[in-house]
Amino acid sequence: MPTISKTKWGLKRNILTAVLLAIGAVLTTVASLSFKIPKLMPLLGAGVIYPLYFLLVARCSYNRAMIWVLWWAVCQSVAVAGATVLAPEQAAEVVIHGSVYTENMFHWIRTGEGAEGTVQLFLPIHLREYVLFSFLSLVTFGSAALILGTYLLNYMNFYVGQLIYHSNYPWLAAVVGWPPWSMLRVIGYISTGLALTALALNLGHKISRKFPQLHFPRNYFLLGLGLLLGDLIVKATLAPIWQKLLKMALIGGRF
Repeated sequence: MPTISKTKWGLKRNILTAVLLAIGAVLTTVASLSFKIPKLMPLLGAGVIYPLYFLLVARCSYNRAMIWVLWWAVCQSVAVAGATVLAPEQAAEVVIHGSVYTENMFHWIRTGEGAEGTVQLFLPIHLREYVLFSFLSLVTFGSAALILGTYLLNYMNFYVGQLIYHSNYPWLAAVVGWPPWSMLRVIGYISTGLALTALALNLGHKISRKFPQLHFPRNYFLLGLGLLLGDLIVKATLAPIWQKLLKMALIGGRF
C-alpha cells in the first residue's frame, strides 16, 4: 500500500508540474506581449523553468531535469508560435531578432539562398552560439545560458508562427516549420547546459562548502557534443530537401 500511495503521489506531482510549466510559458508570453518590453521576454521565459532546473541538478536528478526542461521548451515553443499566429504585429514588437530571422528564412525558402542552406555560413554561427551557451552555463550556473536559450528559442518560434500565418498550407507549415536539425540542437544545448551546470556547482564546492558536490554527468556532456555534430551533419544533408518542403507550404506548388 505505501508503495502504491507513493506512486500515485509521484504521478500527481508530475502532472501538476507539467501543468504549471505549461501555464507559466503561456502567462509569461502573454505578459511579454502586454508589457511590450523585448528584453523582458527571455527573462520571464527562463524564469519559469530555472528554479526547478537548478534544484534538480543540485540533487543530481539529471534525468528529471532533462525531461522537465524539454517539456518546458515544448510549452514555450507552442506559446510563442501560437501568440505569433494570433497577434503577429504585437509579437514582432517584442520577440528580439524575430523579424530579421523570419525575413532571412523566408528569403531562403523562396530562393534557396542564405545561411540556412550554406555550410560555410551557418557553421560559424552555430559554433559561436554553442560556445557562448556553454560558457554561460559554466559561469552562471546555467541561469544566463537558459536566458540565451530562451532568446534563441523565441525567435525560432516567432519564425514558425509567421510561417504558419503566411502559408498557403498552414498545417504543413506547422509540421515542417521545426526542421529535425533544430530539434537535435535544442536537445544538445539542454544536455550540454545540464552537464556544465553540474560542473559549475562542483567548482563552487571547491571554493565554498555551501555548494553541493556532484558527480559530473559525462554522458550528458557527450550527448550534447554528439547532438551538436548531428545537427550540423543533418542540416548540411537535409537543408535542400527541407527548403522545398517549406516552399511548398509557404507558396504552394509541387515538391
